[in-house]
Amino acid sequence: MTIKLGNAADIIAAATPMLGFAPTNSIVIYMIGTDTEAGHIIKLALRFDTAIPAHAVTDLPHKTNLTAEQYTGAVLLAVCDPEFDQHAEELLNTVRDTLAEAGIPTLRRLHTRDTTTEGTWIDLDTGLFGPTYPYTDSILTAQRVHDGTRISTSRDDIVAEFATTTPAPPVAMGHDAALVLETFHEIADVTAGDRHASATLATRAGIIITGHPALRDAMLHLLLDHERSATHLWTTIAAQLRGPARAEALTIAAAGYCLLRDSIRATIALDIAIAESTAAGHQPPALARLMLDALTAGLDPSIVRRIITDTRPT
Repeated sequence: MTIKLGNAADIIAAATPMLGFAPTNSIVIYMIGTDTEAGHIIKLALRFDTAIPAHAVTDLPHKTNLTAEQYTGAVLLAVCDPEFDQHAEELLNTVRDTLAEAGIPTLRRLHTRDTTTEGTWIDLDTGLFGPTYPYTDSILTAQRVHDGTRISTSRDDIVAEFATTTPAPPVAMGHDAALVLETFHEIADVTAGDRHASATLATRAGIIITGHPALRDAMLHLLLDHERSATHLWTTIAAQLRGPARAEALTIAAAGYCLLRDSIRATIALDIAIAESTAAGHQPPALARLMLDALTAGLDPSIVRRIITDTRPT
């Protein structure tokens, strides 16, 4: 989603709804483009902790595929407590310089304490300052909530959404074809709201998606009909699984979050999927790495929709 570049207070209030959570002790980078009608627009928002060393962001444009052909400028925002002020400014300087080397000028560098309450912003280059307002009062927040986007108080709260729950119970293996058909039909019914998930659905789903990549990919097609409910279901299924099955389920959930244009949850799900596979001594799902690379490079998450749609059986 792109939004029009407004005044300093609007820019700061936009950080939370654009990221999906209220940033704290963070550097937020808005990548700017132009629109024939709206003028300057924010096309992409990136964030990293103020705790990282400055040298870690010296190759930011390469890592995130930021080019002058895509973006006409950037606005940098530091949201941090007083003890991070000096290092945050060093990070902003480094980001500004590395973007300049890529041909992308920095339009503004702003600083504030948080985005959740009234406060003060300061322009680090001009010394100008003014009042901020809570992100809850912004038009963008209202639009995002109306569209069904969940905005959390912190990134940790989003990570907690992917915590494991009680493992799914074992099931007796029967005829493979019957297992596949029964599970596909149940998932379709549950996401359509026609029935509740059975106690063994997660177990059966885990068996199927780890059995063959083609079956896992077929599950992706079921996301298209009921995106939000299907994504929630796969997040729930993943919480009941462990090891490779959990990694595959999280990969499907991540694809669903991409369909919902929720790149934050998609990225977190993929990070956990890769960590889960690695901890179990398995290679992470190739699809998980591909999607994570795409999101890290700043590609629009909606590209996943085109891929799934193009490969959907007719």
